[in-house]
Amino acid sequence: MSLRWLVLLFALAVVHPSFGAGTSTVLQPYQAHYELLRGGSVEGVVDVQLERIDATHWRMSTHSRGTHGLAALTGIQVRETSEFRSDASGITCTSYRYRQTGLRTRERSVDCGPGKAGVVSRDHKGEYRFAEQPNLADRQIVSLALTLKLASGKRGELSIPVVDRDRLEPQRYRTLGEETLALPMGSTRTLKLDRQHDSNERKTSTWFAIDQGWIPARIVHVGKSGGYELRLVSITR
Repeated sequence: MSLRWLVLLFALAVVHPSFGAGTSTVLQPYQAHYELLRGGSVEGVVDVQLERIDATHWRMSTHSRGTHGLAALTGIQVRETSEFRSDASGITCTSYRYRQTGLRTRERSVDCGPGKAGVVSRDHKGEYRFAEQPNLADRQIVSLALTLKLASGKRGELSIPVVDRDRLEPQRYRTLGEETLALPMGSTRTLKLDRQHDSNERKTSTWFAIDQGWIPARIVHVGKSGGYELRLVSITR
């Protein structure tokens, strides 16, 4: 069984911006529920929570699990936790933890510290060190960083530095046009972004809900093993 459907879960982040001078006035705690589809059928669900730790630090938690088909039979679950700091310049990761259970157990982690080798990423293959960078995102909060850029009015070509396993490099996106989507939560006006992948075999598109605080309302990924979709079902603030 392919586990590639889990890739989309790492890209997901949700916030409810209310325009202000810095991210501390933009971020608001929330709980969101998403459905994951494969081949047009629901295969899993994703629950996301954003909570404040203190005046400048936040925690994002994601629980993803299979509910239909082989993903449900094997009990696949993924839990991710990101902690990050927020200031007027944006958000910067402090730590990331990933744990997958079910068909197999896998763990990964990132700790974002200061200095030339302060960013430490670990997986089952080894440890990787990188120099610190301002506004560095982990793979879970990258969409949150994009949301903040959109909320501040940025358009066109967008770039976010992201640490992921053995790489620390910019992820590049391009804003496209507006689209109105029919989602489980109702008709939603959105702005579409495409990620600029190195390979033409992959495509990732994200639709941000314009009238819902730029919440990511839909994510579609197409790759070698097929296509997957995430759709927003509900959000509680």
